Amino acid sequence: MQRFIHFFIFCLILINLKDVHALQSNWNDGLEAKVQIISPYTHNNNDSLIYLGLRYKFQEGWKTFWRSPGETGFPQELDWSKSKNVSDVEILWPVPSEFEILGTKSIGYQKETVFPLKVKLKNINQETFFLFDINFLICNDICIPGNAHLELILPPGQGNITDHYFAIERSLSLVPKKNLNISRLENVSVKAISNNNDVSIVIDATSQDIFINPRFYLYTEFGLPFILPDIDYSTDYKNVIAKFNFDKKLIFKDKFNLGLILKDNHKAYDFANDIDIEITKNAIIQNQSIIYFFLIAFIGGLILNIMPCVLPVLSIKLLSILRNSENSLSIRKSFILTSIGIIASFNLMAIVFIGLRLVGVNIGWGMQFQQPLFLMVIALILSLFTLNLFGFFEFQTPNIIHGKNLINKNYFKDFFNGFFVTILATPCSAPFVGTALTVAFTQSILTMFGIFCCMGIGLAFPYLLISLFPSMTNTLPKPGAWMIFVRYFLGLLLFGTLIWIGSILLNHFNLSFIIVVSLLFLLTSLGLKFYKKKLLVVITTSVIFFGLPYFAVFNSDQIIKESDWIDLTTVEINDYIQNNDIIFIDITADWCATCQFNKINVINSSIIQKTFKKNNIIKLRGDWTKPNKKIENFLHKHSKFGIPLNVMYNNSYPEGIVLSELLTTKEILEIINKMKGNL
Repeated sequence: MQRFIHFFIFCLILINLKDVHALQSNWNDGLEAKVQIISPYTHNNNDSLIYLGLRYKFQEGWKTFWRSPGETGFPQELDWSKSKNVSDVEILWPVPSEFEILGTKSIGYQKETVFPLKVKLKNINQETFFLFDINFLICNDICIPGNAHLELILPPGQGNITDHYFAIERSLSLVPKKNLNISRLENVSVKAISNNNDVSIVIDATSQDIFINPRFYLYTEFGLPFILPDIDYSTDYKNVIAKFNFDKKLIFKDKFNLGLILKDNHKAYDFANDIDIEITKNAIIQNQSIIYFFLIAFIGGLILNIMPCVLPVLSIKLLSILRNSENSLSIRKSFILTSIGIIASFNLMAIVFIGLRLVGVNIGWGMQFQQPLFLMVIALILSLFTLNLFGFFEFQTPNIIHGKNLINKNYFKDFFNGFFVTILATPCSAPFVGTALTVAFTQSILTMFGIFCCMGIGLAFPYLLISLFPSMTNTLPKPGAWMIFVRYFLGLLLFGTLIWIGSILLNHFNLSFIIVVSLLFLLTSLGLKFYKKKLLVVITTSVIFFGLPYFAVFNSDQIIKESDWIDLTTVEINDYIQNNDIIFIDITADWCATCQFNKINVINSSIIQKTFKKNNIIKLRGDWTKPNKKIENFLHKHSKFGIPLNVMYNNSYPEGIVLSELLTTKEILEIINKMKGNL
């Protein structure tokens, strides 16, 4: 009996303590949602920084919103201006959850939720009076605005914990942490990139642990809609890149404060930084006049004339000038026809690219040099031009083409030379050509056609200039015996180009193929020299030549080239970036003349190789000699449609820095120093 009395008294004490230790305001009047102020302590504990809680209770199915809810709803608003002895109140936001309201995705809270309030007091020795006016929005099948007028008095002095202590502590544990040093995260970078009509927000996060199911929530002054990002993982899942794409109209400042919540595996972290919007090349394209890019295309085409790809055909035209230096009318007609051929071939190429683009085929500059059949056609044409210059035979166009003096027999050859100039120009990427191609392949069909037309006019401009002023050829020496030696020299240049084409064919066939083709070339030379029916020789050679690929004995041996370069298609760039490595990427091809120029004069130079070794630069190479989808995607990622492409990465520049098409030692060294300075 005595034990029962003691137990009864103990229960009464507990009930009394519970009443004493429950410091809270009344609930507001609400059916779908109720809210009240709760305190973890009975007094302020003589501390100027205290925590309270706003506790919400929702009926089943009702929800309220996070600080950045998206297109639907708005976050709660707290007015504490009528409170006494309070200098500041900050709402802390626990990690939200995702849900759908009225057909729109949003984020927020449901059931019972406590929002911690971080409160600063003016005087710890005075009683504090809290008066909160709260406006909020709750939604289910419909949305209803709510409001609450809440009051609470907190005495000064040392206090005891209340029943609400653990609820507030639990809610504080759900608030994302802002100190990266206490996390397993090694690095989190955020950037905004403007591209055409969009702004992309890119988050790059690296952790010591693997990412399991990371969630990213953004908050800004713009009230951006809630969307799910595109997420890419590294091979070990310790690096993740999330990309949000927003309409450019929604982000109306070039510099703004961006907040990010990163949640994974029950842990969440809060990052906020001022970021500047970076402008990509596509955005620059959009901001420039189309006339500007037509001019760029013209200059790019003009520069192609001095590239080594076009030199063989220029040499042929030079020889034609020497032969006809006294006949200005003949020179004028010849160069006009070659100019028309160049411009017509560029227009034809534009039509082909437009057709491929309309049917969904990925297009790129110089991609035809990846096809062995195309290379064989070029090799055959170069062989005939070479043998012609060496005097084995003369070009004769069939009578059916020029008829009864309606078309001069040389006119067709001059026009064809224009097409040949264009064909040999396509593996070159001179300065300005890359920019012009980016515009052509990313803008409207009409713009693409205009870009190609202007580039053709640029390439044809020297020919047009000579056709307008044929007297310019008077500065050349008079014809004489020395022209035979010039002719042989130009033939050697063409033969060198033929050898270059043969080296590219080695990527598709084996050495036996090249040996057989060389013997065929020799026999064809003898046939054209000593056999009268030269057309029959050409036809027979062509049939044999184009029949060789059908024999399995000539299949490529797939010789693996030893190199200290890592194959780009076999690795993940992000794996190197997260290790704070500096990465140099070279996208090249055996048929790309500009690529070979960059290799010989810059990349393989002793100063660059020593710098790479000294700074432990990771060298990755992508060989686009043959079609490769991964390399093609890499090019398109950087808005490139031709090569060469050189890009440098490190942790401070995860999106990469694209180098000039014609490399210089100075440019590479400057970027290395820039990246080292940011490590």
